[in-house]
Amino acid sequence: MAYRPIPDSVAEIEEDVLRAWDEEDTFALSLAAREGAEDFAFIEGPPTANGRPGVHHILARTIKDVVARYRTMAGYRVPRKAGWDTHGLPVELEAEKQLGISGKPDIERYGIQAFNDVCRESVFTYQDDWERLSRRIGYWLDYANPYVTYAPEFIESGWWALSEIEKKGLLYRGYRVVPYCPRCGTGLSSHEVAQGYRDVNEPAVFVKFHLLDDPDDARILSWTTTPWTLPGNLALAVDPEITYARVRIRGDAPKGKPAHHGPGGAAEGEVLILAEDRVSAVVRHDYEVIAEHPGRELAGARYAPLFPDAVDTSGNEAAMTVLAADFVTADDGTGVVHTAVMYGEDDFRLGTEAGLPKQHTVGEDGRFLDRVPGGLAGMHVKDKETERAIRAWLVARDLLYFREMYEHSYPHCWRCESALLYMARDSWYIRTTEVKDRLLAHNASIDWHPPETGTGRMGEWLANNVDWALSRERYWGTPLPIWLCSEDDEHRDVLGSFAELAERAGPLPEPFDPHRPGIDAIEWDCAEDGCSGRMRRVPEVADAWFDSGAMPFAQWHYPFENQDEFERHFPANYIAEGVDQTRGWFYSLLAISTMLGRGPSFRNVVVNDLILDATGKKM
Repeated sequence: MAYRPIPDSVAEIEEDVLRAWDEEDTFALSLAAREGAEDFAFIEGPPTANGRPGVHHILARTIKDVVARYRTMAGYRVPRKAGWDTHGLPVELEAEKQLGISGKPDIERYGIQAFNDVCRESVFTYQDDWERLSRRIGYWLDYANPYVTYAPEFIESGWWALSEIEKKGLLYRGYRVVPYCPRCGTGLSSHEVAQGYRDVNEPAVFVKFHLLDDPDDARILSWTTTPWTLPGNLALAVDPEITYARVRIRGDAPKGKPAHHGPGGAAEGEVLILAEDRVSAVVRHDYEVIAEHPGRELAGARYAPLFPDAVDTSGNEAAMTVLAADFVTADDGTGVVHTAVMYGEDDFRLGTEAGLPKQHTVGEDGRFLDRVPGGLAGMHVKDKETERAIRAWLVARDLLYFREMYEHSYPHCWRCESALLYMARDSWYIRTTEVKDRLLAHNASIDWHPPETGTGRMGEWLANNVDWALSRERYWGTPLPIWLCSEDDEHRDVLGSFAELAERAGPLPEPFDPHRPGIDAIEWDCAEDGCSGRMRRVPEVADAWFDSGAMPFAQWHYPFENQDEFERHFPANYIAEGVDQTRGWFYSLLAISTMLGRGPSFRNVVVNDLILDATGKKM
């Protein structure tokens, strides 16, 4: 080794060490020196290279590196393959900014092919920054041979995984309520939603629903924190066993109670119906209780619609009635739940059971449809002006009792930060609930550091597992390998390889790019006897978290090649990331490997807490 003068400072010493590692290729030498030794398998969580690294990445990467170096010194061979997360909304949003466009209509006007070309070109914008940071902190990774999630080989392995999940009967299409981002124009999975909650202070309203043919001309009082769903109201839900009180208002002004915010209220002699246990907390006027009865006696009562003609209820006997339901409580609100079938999971289930109409009042862009009265058509449901317009409509018709500000935790899109809307959508799901017991058992077998993250945050998450909302109505992502027949969508092919695609559709172009829009044009005749339909691919792409969770095998293009490499490195001995990944990467890794029958995909995990910026927001 050549003579090196003694450095004058710590910084010079550090740079001298880094320079020596570069010149001597010390990382490669450390692997060569352990050739033939037992492998210690570490897998790298893929960052998105079109975003800059931050100081918080130094903490996580230092934790990863310490264990890898220790295991190397203990005699193990520790390969460390770099990886890049190159699909999904992070890339699309950056491409939109670069092009000066916003939203799906702009993208489609620009052209899907041209837009995806920009996405592809932009994914490595900050690759040099990531590699410089890794070098500067002494974090060793094999950047010469990384896995890249947009690579055709990676996508093909993802197709294989989905085809195996289909064979196990775990892949299905369903019309269900999903958390939906109107800005991005797509639904999100539960593990994505978990990363975007924030505390907000928003208006909540107590609304008077005017009963028809009631001896007291009573109003049923219901509370909602989402006033934008009121035009879609189709029923009121009560618990059949809860006791409800009829209270008669005495005096036309609040007495001895906090004043309500803004116009609204109740007139002297007016009768309100709400849960007995909520009367003292809710009623703002002097009152007397004139009757009490169980909720079952309210079931079947009819009431006048709040927003006539917003939904076509003609011929539907269940619409605008009081229904008994098992999800109603008297813990807050009024013990009466306003039900908008298309905008809540409980609402949708109850509406399906009762046969209520399933019609949207809000479009994909988060704006009210033209048929919604009150000047609301075209207004975005989360705008302040919209809430004021809804309140004005209610006040003008004596339907508002009072309004208050309500602080609560509300989900926002983890990428664009728009408030999410729970909306009924047609989506593809993976039935993770069917393997919940195995998920819990596999999670319990993992050595978590700290252990309470595994038993608490992760374990509780898995115990309340819901099916994985897989599909995204977007452009730059792994295209779902699902082809449906134009005549009968029960005829479907879920392909597990490009070879299967070529068998059905004929030779594929070389080189083959499986991305949209080229893949959308590939179709063939349905093979079912007597069917004249054409097999056409569904337009959705996969949740980018599926890419991340598939990386233990997709990084090797398994099962198409490198079977020995995969088996030698699965499951991983060690992974490490921030605590937010318990419901992100850690979950997708565990869910996919469990559904494939391979057990947990990692044995040990170290979880660091989050670093906050100067305003207390996680970095």
